[in-house]
Amino acid sequence: MQADYKMMTLLLSGNHVQRSPAELHGMLTGQLCSGVVAPDPEDLSGLMEQPTHFTPVINKLVERLLGETTEQLSHLDFQFHPLLPADDTLLQDRVNALGAWCDGFMVGFSAGYIGPESALSSEAREILGDFGQFAAISEDGAELSEQDEVDFMELVEYVRMATITLFQQLGAAQPPAKAPSEGFAERPEDGFIH
Repeated sequence: MQADYKMMTLLLSGNHVQRSPAELHGMLTGQLCSGVVAPDPEDLSGLMEQPTHFTPVINKLVERLLGETTEQLSHLDFQFHPLLPADDTLLQDRVNALGAWCDGFMVGFSAGYIGPESALSSEAREILGDFGQFAAISEDGAELSEQDEVDFMELVEYVRMATITLFQQLGAAQPPAKAPSEGFAERPEDGFIH
């Protein structure tokens, strides 16, 4: 999905959607991980605080993202990846997009999850707490190093595997429980992220 990020950004802004592809994808993914079988584009436009309903082209984009994301999360070979800008994009832009993705995820999950918090496993609560913290990350680009790139890649991998774990525990299409590397990905150190 990375190759489509710039095109999706133009498509969203050209259709009066003031959110990024990362935030939209995070919202969809959060809904799927909360147990919502088929997130409704109208509900999503409400969650995104859109002044008007999505245009038909945005509804089609949402349907396509929904289909791809559901398929990726349902595969046992862990194909899922959060929708973020391509690797050749400035690191600060990718960090900010990851924060927007996690923020969207938390909004989508909160809107879709109907069970009590006590029904969540301690692992799920920890992941959601981490995503809540990641939603606030930002990077101003000051003195970024090679280590910052490594830290970011570790953070994306954690988010990727933690999302798969949540989907397997709570999502609508629960595949056989084959835990990704003994539970969810090891939590990275926050490194450069402020």
